[in-house]
This record gives sequence, structure tokens and C-alpha cells, in this order.
Amino acid sequence: MVSEAIRTCVVCRSQVERGASVRVVLDPAGVPAIDWRGRLPGRGLCCCFRKECLEGLKKPSRLSRAFKQEVAPALVDWPLAQVRERTLGRQREFVGLAGRAGELKSGGNVVERLLHKNWAAYLVQSADSGPAVASKWQQRASRCSLVLFRSLLSSEQLGGALGKSGPRSVLALRKGPLARSLEQELKRGQALL
Repeated sequence: MVSEAIRTCVVCRSQVERGASVRVVLDPAGVPAIDWRGRLPGRGLCCCFRKECLEGLKKPSRLSRAFKQEVAPALVDWPLAQVRERTLGRQREFVGLAGRAGELKSGGNVVERLLHKNWAAYLVQSADSGPAVASKWQQRASRCSLVLFRSLLSSEQLGGALGKSGPRSVLALRKGPLARSLEQELKRGQALL
């Protein structure tokens, strides 16, 4: 198996895989832009998905030094808002796809039964879960040696992504290609919290 290319985060200087980083390029006017597909021409720099590092990209001096040219100031909330919105959309997309593929089940009672059957590979809770609900599912995940991710999606958004009429505050996922893609987006989302 070929290993992924390793890049250095321009902010924290840590080593990150290319797929686990955000590539930034300059548009013709010298304004920084995110290269989501990693295919835009020109010199690019990489930044890991951590909130602190993305906020560190706001400094024009850091970008000017990395690009070796003058960089125009970006929008006030760039790039964090843009990365958060993209990650939120991808989480919504993969939740829906995983649900239709049978890799995901939702609802507290259903998830509870699946935990007893050892069906789940990991759990996901909504962004708006209260402390009591979050604690309850964290205990259950720990008891079953499962990872519990916190989504950027609210319970209403999770329900909507699954085509359900009501909110969904907890999901169970089993291993599969869509669940793996969702797991990657959930990890990115947790780094943004």
C-alpha cells in the first residue's frame, strides 16, 4: 500500500497527511482561497484542521512569508467559517448516504438494542445534545469500548439528513466505506470545536 504524502502545517509546523489538511492557494488578485480538491495551480500551503491553526491563517504576515509574496487580506471569518460549513455539509451528506446504505441506524432505543448485539463500530451524537444525554451516551460507548463522536449537525439536521420526520440525537454506525468517510468528516468536525 502506498503511503499518503506528508505535509507540514504552516501554522503549528506539525506533520500531517495531505488528506488530513487544508490546502490554501492565492487567486490572481493575491487573496488566499481554499483549494478543496487539491488541484488548483500555483504554490500552495497546507494547514491542519485544528481550529487554532485555521485561525492562525488570518495573519497576512504568515501567509506572505509562506507564499513569498504580498497577500491581500482575507474575509474576517475566513477560513474557519468556510471549513466549518464545508465539513457540516459533508457530514450531512455522508449521514444520509450511510443511512440509505444500511451502515447507520438512529434513535435512542434502536441504538441501545444495537449496542447489546455488538453491531456498532462507533456512535455519533448531535451537536445540541445536553450534558445529561451526552454523559449517558459517553458511558454507554465506554462500556462497549466504542468511540463517541460529536457531530457538527443538530438533532434536527441529523433527522433531516436521514429523511426522518423528527430529531435524532444519537446514531450507531457499523464499518463500511460510507461510515469510514463519515468518520473522517467527524474527526475534522471535532477538531473545529
